[in-house]
Amino acid sequence: MADSSVSSLGIGSQGVLSYDVIDKLKKVDEDATIKPIDNKITQNKTQSDDLAILTTMTASLKSASSTLSDETSYLSRSVTSSDKGISVSAEDGVEVQDFSFNVTKLAKRDIYQSKSFANSTDTFASGDDTIKINIDGKDYTINVYSTTKLDDLKDKIYDATDGKVVASILNVGGDTPYKLILKSTDTGTNNTMTISSTGDAVTNLGIADDATSHIQHANNLEATFDGVSITRSSNTIDDLITGVTIKATKEVSSDISIKQDTSTISDSLQNFVDKYNDLINNLNESTKYDSETKASGTFQGTSEIKNLKNDIATKLFQVDPKGRNLSEYGITLNSAGLLEFDKSTFDSKMSTDNKDVENFFRGDTNHDGFFTNYNDMLSGYIKLRTGTLSQFSTQLTDEKRSLTQNKAKATERLNAKYDILTTKFRAYDAIISKFNASFQSLSMQISAAVNGTNNK
Repeated sequence: MADSSVSSLGIGSQGVLSYDVIDKLKKVDEDATIKPIDNKITQNKTQSDDLAILTTMTASLKSASSTLSDETSYLSRSVTSSDKGISVSAEDGVEVQDFSFNVTKLAKRDIYQSKSFANSTDTFASGDDTIKINIDGKDYTINVYSTTKLDDLKDKIYDATDGKVVASILNVGGDTPYKLILKSTDTGTNNTMTISSTGDAVTNLGIADDATSHIQHANNLEATFDGVSITRSSNTIDDLITGVTIKATKEVSSDISIKQDTSTISDSLQNFVDKYNDLINNLNESTKYDSETKASGTFQGTSEIKNLKNDIATKLFQVDPKGRNLSEYGITLNSAGLLEFDKSTFDSKMSTDNKDVENFFRGDTNHDGFFTNYNDMLSGYIKLRTGTLSQFSTQLTDEKRSLTQNKAKATERLNAKYDILTTKFRAYDAIISKFNASFQSLSMQISAAVNGTNNK
């Protein structure tokens, strides 16, 4: 509070009208006018921070509830196969079913091998020649010359056949270890290859339609689906049952079962229980009141938060028009007021009547299910701008702005008040100083007169 321009304030009044006195007076005024506003600003920040956490938790609970009210949660499918040689995948919503699938012959590619060569750089044609490969009803030609090497031919085949034939060179060992291998890229009888040449190139390669050279013949998959014979050019079948893909890797028989994937729903239920317990614990803490210590939670007595706590708890076990509630599906309330999930109870209900579970959880054309209604209730709290918690957050923001403005104005008024008081103190101090000086002068004159009289 000291002012360098009038550092002598209080000298004239012997410390009565000093800066220390002004500071003490101002501190009393600040405690009465500024400190209450600061306390409200601190409380506002605490509520805003805690509300943000509560809103996030409520949104997490709503997300869990929304999942259980979403139709897609009940369309997930699980598939089992009695033999790993046949794997099956099913898209969401595929009809629940069981069937047998017996593979008697796998689809195979057409494969030829050449005779053996000493080096991969050996030549094979006696002159200019044209090799023709017929596959899938189309002829492909490859021009070769007396200088064309095995490596060169390997590289040409894939491009010349538009990728329908793959060539490679294998080192099989021995004195002449290199062989040219030609494979059809795809399986099925339509990928059978016929290889010929206008000259002796194919003969010199040792490629012929015999057991030595034609080491694997292309053929289709042959199988039965519940006893019905089927054939396909591929070992992967995705057009037999809509949304179901069957892949065969062995000639085996397997029993396939496509069921509703209950694990997805039970995991979602456990997540709902966890999110509910997190939120209710936070709400209990923020709304508590200790009558002995008089300590209270951040939102003790706040209607918006009290209503949220009441709604999420009381709406849990409401009975629907058919007399059902959550406890029948494995969710119960313990003595601490927290939810518990019994997966075995839920799994039993699902295996008994999965349609009843879906009907209760998400509803049907005639009524909304439990989680549909619960999700709508939570939306009423966190919906942007119009939700109860959103509006409360806006209210706190407005309150903070108002408090900040009020503090600035109060501080300005207080500073102005004590600027005036300081000026008055300076004036009073100067007057007192003059009075003191006059009194001292008069006192000295009186003393001198008294002393003069006494000396006579």
